[in-house]
Amino acid sequence: MTEQNSSQQRARTSGATNKFIDPNTVKAKVHQYQDGKSESPSRADETADEKARVVPRSELEWNDLISNRIEEAMRNGAFDNLRNKGKPLPNLRNPHVPADQQMANDLLKNNGLAPQWISDRTSMLHAIELFRVKLAAIALAYQAELADATTPILRNAVRDRWVLQVERWQEEIHTLNQRINVINLQQPIARLEIFKLRLDDELKRVEMNRVL
Repeated sequence: MTEQNSSQQRARTSGATNKFIDPNTVKAKVHQYQDGKSESPSRADETADEKARVVPRSELEWNDLISNRIEEAMRNGAFDNLRNKGKPLPNLRNPHVPADQQMANDLLKNNGLAPQWISDRTSMLHAIELFRVKLAAIALAYQAELADATTPILRNAVRDRWVLQVERWQEEIHTLNQRINVINLQQPIARLEIFKLRLDDELKRVEMNRVL
């Protein structure tokens, strides 16, 4: 056999050897693939943990986060087996409430009554709503009257009476705000504070201004 033929045979033999797949290599690759798949959920969990560690930057974001967590817990049945579910809340005592006040609250509750600050707050909210309804009705009447005025003299007369009406509303708002101050001082829960009225805001509700 010539040297050239020997070289070609060695090349063919070498190529066949290169095509041979080592079983150990295959097993190693299979294990590597399986290990990679088993790590995927872990990486997903890490991503979820990273998202969970994101700190909200505003009160609105905090409220959204809390609401989402509560809704998610409800969907997952976290509140399905709560103790005393469907029953009245237990009679828990607030350690920060004086004993005499707690006794008074219990008497009111047992007789179907509410503390005075609750009644006053409800009455105040009703008074505010009544004021707004009356303001809207009067403002609408002035708009119609101004539209029906056919001469400058009549229109000026309507505008003059409107100015006087706005002044009366300002006095009413002052009186209402004084009552609001008293009620806000009485109620023990800060978030139930009633906001004071502002004439410009009330006029804006009905798309009106101080000048007609």
